[in-house]
Amino acid sequence: MKYISLLLISSLSCLSSFAQEPLPAKTYITMRDSTTSMDVVFMQGKGRSLSLDGRNVHLFNSFFENKTATKEHTELAGSIMWLINGREFLSGKFFLDDSTGYVVISKDGKEYVNRINPQGTSFFKSQIKE
Repeated sequence: MKYISLLLISSLSCLSSFAQEPLPAKTYITMRDSTTSMDVVFMQGKGRSLSLDGRNVHLFNSFFENKTATKEHTELAGSIMWLINGREFLSGKFFLDDSTGYVVISKDGKEYVNRINPQGTSFFKSQIKE
């Protein structure tokens, strides 16, 4: 019985290490409100890049929610880099599904998964040129 309990505890701790979380609130708010430019590279379709600055960055950042999403086995759609005054703040890879998507961001050795809302998914898909 003792061994079963130890096995159960170690299994639960392994599962919790794979738990997906959104960005910490402070980091998310900085990304949403303080980034001054962005670079997006699309890996699907013919591939292309998009650079944004000023008010366009704030509009684009409204596509990302501070809610986690389940990582699916979806093809990589592209990568994003958020900058503050020309310096990289965050970068991540985004994945699109039929009606939603998610972005995987690595920060300080930890991986975060944030949901892309339906409007953002629609925008991203419209930018992918076949």
